[in-house]
Amino acid sequence: MIKYFGLLLLTILIISCGDDKKSDTETADKDESDTISLSPEELFSSTLLEDILQSSEDDDLKSYLEEEIYPIVSNSTKVTIDRVSASLYLLSYDENGVQKNFIIQKFYNPSNLEMYFEINETETNAVDQYLK
Repeated sequence: MIKYFGLLLLTILIISCGDDKKSDTETADKDESDTISLSPEELFSSTLLEDILQSSEDDDLKSYLEEEIYPIVSNSTKVTIDRVSASLYLLSYDENGVQKNFIIQKFYNPSNLEMYFEINETETNAVDQYLK
């Protein structure tokens, strides 16, 4: 009797492990297909916001990165962004072997109830500014 119970338990364990592997594969396939369906601009903004800033809640910044910043940095070999404050970002990128830096500042216009951004080139980078 105990022998059959052990065999039944082993069978259930093997079947449930097989289902987990299938779910992991399906999830990986789904994640890969989501990435493939993004435009280069969307992939750029998603990578900077989600992977580097670890935040995906700022749709205004996402749109600004896609529409205004991506055309400037699309040929760069490396790009990064740092959040300095809730409304200030430091974006660094490589342009022909020279590091360029932008301060991106977010503003609110109460007269038309809209958010907007301004960008200024700066000599300051995150390493010089924060790691002394």
